[in-house]
Amino acid sequence: MDTAASGQLSARRRARTQPLAGALLLCALGTLGGCSGDDPNPFSAFANLVSSASVQDYSLAATLSGLNSSGLVLLVNATAVSVRPGVTIEVLASALSAGSSYTVTIQSQPTGETCAISGGTGTIQAADVTSVAVSCTTNSYTVGGSISGLTAPGLVLLDNGGDALSPGANDAQFTMPTAVAYGASYAVTVQAAPAGLVCAVSNGSGTMGAADVTGISVACVPNFTLLYSFAGGTGDGVNPYHTLIQASDGNFYGTTFTGGAHNGGIIYEVSPSGAESLFYSFTATPFSVLMQGSDGNFYGTTAGGGTYGRGTVFVVTPSGTETTLFSFPSGSSNPYTGVIEGSDGNFYGTTGAGGATDEGTVFKLTSTGTLTILHSFPKTGSDGEEPYAGVIEGSDGNFYGTTYFGGTNGTGTVFKVTPDGVETVLYSFAGGGDAANPYSGLIQGSDGDFYGTTYNGGAHGFGTVYQVTPGGGETVLYSFAGGTTDGANPEAGVIQGIDGNFYGSTYAGGPDGVGTIFELSASGTETILHSFAGGAGDGANPSANLVQASDGTLYGSSYAGGAEGHGTFFKVALQSQP
Repeated sequence: MDTAASGQLSARRRARTQPLAGALLLCALGTLGGCSGDDPNPFSAFANLVSSASVQDYSLAATLSGLNSSGLVLLVNATAVSVRPGVTIEVLASALSAGSSYTVTIQSQPTGETCAISGGTGTIQAADVTSVAVSCTTNSYTVGGSISGLTAPGLVLLDNGGDALSPGANDAQFTMPTAVAYGASYAVTVQAAPAGLVCAVSNGSGTMGAADVTGISVACVPNFTLLYSFAGGTGDGVNPYHTLIQASDGNFYGTTFTGGAHNGGIIYEVSPSGAESLFYSFTATPFSVLMQGSDGNFYGTTAGGGTYGRGTVFVVTPSGTETTLFSFPSGSSNPYTGVIEGSDGNFYGTTGAGGATDEGTVFKLTSTGTLTILHSFPKTGSDGEEPYAGVIEGSDGNFYGTTYFGGTNGTGTVFKVTPDGVETVLYSFAGGGDAANPYSGLIQGSDGDFYGTTYNGGAHGFGTVYQVTPGGGETVLYSFAGGTTDGANPEAGVIQGIDGNFYGSTYAGGPDGVGTIFELSASGTETILHSFAGGAGDGANPSANLVQASDGTLYGSSYAGGAEGHGTFFKVALQSQP
């Protein structure tokens, strides 16, 4: 019994004895009528007082457990008593006479709890009653809501990171398996979505009230959106071959193989919503990815043209003015990809031909147009031949790249070149079960290792995603199986998303044989995000790297497909957005 309740009972006991003590004192003082000697029964009045004082009152109290919220109202012989949360003893009545009966029931339950009474009926037996007990437990309520757009199985929902639920295809409602206690938190998230869909949760988290949650919405939509189809002709490009970039203005810029005013390809500009415009028309094919330099200008290469007809490095201002920064001579010719800006402010790249034996080079170009050959690939030995991709600058300041041919087994290499031009073959691809023939270059992952794709090789002969350590140790992370269920022959490389997974495309494979977009975990688990169908409503044969935009969405281009068959610009929403 708590201190307050104990004090109330003691006060009532003192009040019962005070009338008797007062009567005795008044009689002794001769001030109480009926105590005089003239009264034949001088103690009659005193006896009446004693008789009155002997009729005692008794209290009725209840012990409570588990009462954590407000709203509990008890009925005590039809009199309502409100009980505060957190109380362990409550006096329900203070003036019950011996022999009277009592009944305690629940008129109103507390919010989010259910209480039960034991010992709630009885008769006062000339003693205070403390045997009434009220026990309360917290209620639990279900968590659920509606689903829209779920056209296939594979959706997995979680509540608070667990309690998994897998709704069936076309289900319109869901209820999570485990109810949640009143006052506890809930958070419904998507663990996995069906192939080709991305699902988002609205109103998915909160604190459980005193009713089932039914207002959560899960909306599933196709993850792939075709944003633009290239039209060709003099006013648009044809066949975007190389990777696009997202520039500082938020728009995307890329090149096409042909089309434009001179049918030599274009630089195009396209907004994230798909509004496209011709930015610049070439006379020679820009067989190149673009790069936005630290000065805000765009840099790239052409495979032909220039003073000697062997290609150029060009610069285009944001207003569309083009300048040839360098024309390749016979000693280093035909760049198949773009350039990067090194940490020293110079530009670095590769050529697929030229050099000492016409097997390609790695070069450095100053901002004023002075070229230095850092390395010439030979025809013989274990060195690489014909780099189709450019180089990246590693975290150690060296430059890393790939060759399509050459190496110990003739199926390509991964190489390192120092800024001074010292080249090392880190790995020679072996083909067969190993990777072979990389079209694409490398990225350096967050773990410091290098990642890329090969067009051939692997367990099924349809290409791979591989990992190479800075020390030259190689691992095939994934072998493409081709056919209708998997991609085949990736020309593009991979990017590492903000979620740590790798994303890329294959040029062939999939149900319609015209390529896929895939996700690959760091441990090598592949998920097909989209299979291209070609035709007017979809792209076909993607050859360029994907780009993850600032909003977390993947953007890319396909070489073919679209309304005119000249290629497309598209986006792919990921399940995990930033």
